[in-house]
Amino acid sequence: MSLPAVLSFSAAYFSAILTAGVLLRDWRSFAHRAFAGGMLLFALEEMFRGFSYGAILPDDVVYWQRRIIAISALMPAVWLAFSLTYSRANAQNLLRRWRWGLVALAALPAIFIVILRKSLFLGSIYLEDVARWSIQLDWPGRVLEIFFLCVYILILFNLEQTIRSAAGRLRWQIKFLVLGVGGLFALRVYLGSQALLYSRIDTGLGIMGAIALIAANILFALSLARGSALNVDVYLSTTAIQNSLTVILCGLYLLAVGVLARLARSLLPEESLPIDAFLVFAALMALGLSLLSDRFRRRLRLFVTRHFQRPNYDYRKVWNELTRRTATLVDPNQLSAVFCTTVSESLEILSVSVWLADESQRRLTLAASTAIPAAEARNVEAAGKSAAAFIQVLQGLTVCVDLAERPPDRNADWPREIMEAAPTFFRESRIRYVAPLHAAGELVGVMTLNDDRVGKQDLNEEDLLLVETLGAQLAAGLLNLRLSARLRRTKELETFQAVSTFFVHDLKNLASRLSLTMRNLPQNFDNPEFRADALRVMASSLNKIDDMCARLAMLRQGVELHVRPCELQELISLTLDEFNGALKAELRRDLRPLPRAMVDSEQIHKVLTNLIINANEAVNGQGVIQVSTIEEGATVGFAVRDNGCGMSDEFIQKSLFRPFQTTKKRGLGIGLFHSKLIVEAHRGTLEVNSAVGTGTEFRVLLPTGVTPDRAVKNHG
Repeated sequence: MSLPAVLSFSAAYFSAILTAGVLLRDWRSFAHRAFAGGMLLFALEEMFRGFSYGAILPDDVVYWQRRIIAISALMPAVWLAFSLTYSRANAQNLLRRWRWGLVALAALPAIFIVILRKSLFLGSIYLEDVARWSIQLDWPGRVLEIFFLCVYILILFNLEQTIRSAAGRLRWQIKFLVLGVGGLFALRVYLGSQALLYSRIDTGLGIMGAIALIAANILFALSLARGSALNVDVYLSTTAIQNSLTVILCGLYLLAVGVLARLARSLLPEESLPIDAFLVFAALMALGLSLLSDRFRRRLRLFVTRHFQRPNYDYRKVWNELTRRTATLVDPNQLSAVFCTTVSESLEILSVSVWLADESQRRLTLAASTAIPAAEARNVEAAGKSAAAFIQVLQGLTVCVDLAERPPDRNADWPREIMEAAPTFFRESRIRYVAPLHAAGELVGVMTLNDDRVGKQDLNEEDLLLVETLGAQLAAGLLNLRLSARLRRTKELETFQAVSTFFVHDLKNLASRLSLTMRNLPQNFDNPEFRADALRVMASSLNKIDDMCARLAMLRQGVELHVRPCELQELISLTLDEFNGALKAELRRDLRPLPRAMVDSEQIHKVLTNLIINANEAVNGQGVIQVSTIEEGATVGFAVRDNGCGMSDEFIQKSLFRPFQTTKKRGLGIGLFHSKLIVEAHRGTLEVNSAVGTGTEFRVLLPTGVTPDRAVKNHG
């Protein structure tokens, strides 16, 4: 008996003993049964190879080679099943997911061999100089070798993930077994590539398989001695899978290129070398571009995170807790605060903030933060001069962005402006991540996260997915609240218009009765005391009633605009001239030239007049009122500032622009409500900045691009 035959029979013998030992250890375990089945196939393959070494005739060599390849056809399904289940904590799920694939891997090559068994080989040639046989492969044989090669790579891929993800004692237990199986299939990859390259099987290389199997059996025995069974739990790490996926994709890509090169060589044999070189060059360039693509790498990371990685977060717990906390919230700031806290607790990031975009998409206001106190919010917001440009950038983003990798341009450098405005809170950390909050195609705000995570670890793909998921839920909640607020304001206005109709009617009746009293007054004109009191009361009542009727009737009819080109600076100056001598407060002007704007000058005159009257009452005739012009990008306007008593944040948010809400003793709470309707009818914004004891500033900003010579009727 020759030495190769002895080695093959010895490898088969030791493999059979190991098979029995594994089954006796734990035959109920699927991993044990798959391993035993694979080792039994190795034993049968080596036994047939041992018999083949005694063949003398070419037909006998082909005969035994057909049986060897038939046994080899069963290995992919068995060993792939083992690689999927060995040391995997989620083995049952993997088997359930791969069950039909494993059935196909077992059935298809067997059917292929049965149908084309006589066409696998062209024949065999004895090489006298090296004393071994060379078996020529026909196209079915090459197809089988390609199939085997692909499955062997997949088996190595799974084993690599197992060993990469194991640590400590688990790795100590499984490394010899993984090394043994991996070595066997790495050798088979080499032998298969040689067979494909030369389109033949060299029987002299079989001795390498026998020696490798004996060495693997020794490693298997050591591994079983270290651990009581093959069942240990290992979860796959993201980095390992990403690296291996990249490698396997590269391998498949280059394999496809090899097939194209082979096809080119068959069709154009004379031009094969230049075409091969060109295909390889083009493939490497395309592969390099793919690997350098941020989008490709992100999609790869997302694929791994969703389908392979063990979740770091209990999403069900996070969702239930978030639902419990937000079920009864109707205030956007409170809702944002809960999400800030949830993100901070889940990701262990100390500084999380939510900024809301106003409906004009020009400003970002701080709704909630785990880092910036509410007392500093206004100063920080005011520093974000490039908010409008930054919002434009956010409109085109759908994912959480790492500013360290993708900083905004200078025109939209809102994060830097915010950080410079609050150096105390951003001294040791900075805004690192930005997650736009989109809902129904509308940008409602942005969530920012600083780089002050506990442990100083960067956010991975699963962390970013959690931020994006929570951000989407927050955006939907904020949009619902915004829509509810719009609906509520519409209902309030409808109710107000209905009530005002009756109110105007009653007031007019009262005015008629007072007028009648005035006409009857001459009858009692001889009584000086009655005459004086009656005249004073009736005159005051008539003025107040007429004013109420005029305001309410105007609101009931809606706001009708007749826009024309207007020199806004001139309009402001003329309006201020009307107050000469009529105000007790000092009126200061800071009027600079402005571009022409398309506005309804009469309605804007009403807005400015109302703001000046309110400011005069706020300073109680003893302060200063300053009116200045504004030009910001494509908007123009004016600001009215006083140093009066100011207003609280609660009043501004809940009452300032609502009808019948006022701080004046004799006010109706209609003026600012009506002013806001006029400004919004111009598609502008009416902003307010105030604090108790420091005065108030109203800013009216109007776009310059409204179409002229058209009437717009706006009912709010």
